[in-house]
This record gives sequence, C-alpha cells and structure tokens, in this order.
Amino acid sequence: MINRFKGGALVCAVLPMGLLLSGCAIFTGDGIGMAGIHDIQRGDWQAAKADFNEDYVNHPEHPIAVFNMGDSYHHDGVLTQADAKFSEAAAIGKVYHPDLFLEANAQGATITEIACRHLHEDHRLDSNCGDQIALEAPPTPAPAVAEAAPAPAPQSEAQATVVPTRPAKQDRN
Repeated sequence: MINRFKGGALVCAVLPMGLLLSGCAIFTGDGIGMAGIHDIQRGDWQAAKADFNEDYVNHPEHPIAVFNMGDSYHHDGVLTQADAKFSEAAAIGKVYHPDLFLEANAQGATITEIACRHLHEDHRLDSNCGDQIALEAPPTPAPAVAEAAPAPAPQSEAQATVVPTRPAKQDRN
C-alpha cells in the first residue's frame, strides 16, 4: 500500500514540474520578430532587418513575419514592396494580436489594423482594409491623347435652285 502512495506522490510531484518547465519556452520572448525588436531597441536596424528576413524565410505565412518585412521595406523607402507586404499582412492578420508593437497607439491592435494604417498613410486603398472603392471595377481607360477624333461625315453640297423658265401658256380659246 505504501508503494502505491509513493508512486502516486511521485506522479503528483513530477507531472506538474514537467508541465511547468515545458511551458517556459512559450514565455521566453524569443518568438517570431522578437530578435529584430530587440535589435531595434538597441538601435541596430541592419541586424533587425536580417532577423526579420530570416523570420520571413522560415515562416512566410506568419502575419508578424510578413508585417515586419513590410516595415523593413518601409524603413528603406521601398514603398511599393512595403505596401505589398502590408496588404498581405492585412489579409492574414485579421485576428492576430501580437504581444508587442513598436508602433505608436498600437496597444491591443491587430496586425490588420496597423498594416492598414500604414497603407492609408501611404495613400493606398486596399480591399483587405475594407476600402470599398478598392473593390469596385476600375474605370474604362480614356482614349489616348494621340488618337485623332473621327472626321465628320461629308455633307452633300447644296445645289442651286434654278426655276426653269417656261413659255407662257397659250390660251386655247
């Protein structure tokens, strides 16, 4: 009977310790994007870009990796590529709330909200941001400037009206 209690006590002591230790990796702060954030906090933007790029190569579908690549491009002034990544991040980050943003007024925001804010700051509309005008079909293109207007149809020339002179009628009576 004592051996059974020792086995149960051992399970009750070891199992919670194992679960506690296995969960510690979750709270170490070494998730996707964290190495780059630490680099930025130290002022090393080049190292941060390298870390963000590595995260993106390893996890190209993760909202944080995509967003951070957009931020990297934006920092370098490559707005076309930055906005493409922000659009992609807006599409896949609708319910993703990251633990930490280095953005102003981003506490509790989703990846989509901040990505859309960047797109709007760059004067871009995106359907992933709920911009209805971006969903509409583009207008038909206007004719090219070099294209000549069609020539008007030729009008028939007016003919002179000539009243024929007839001989006077003769009276039969």
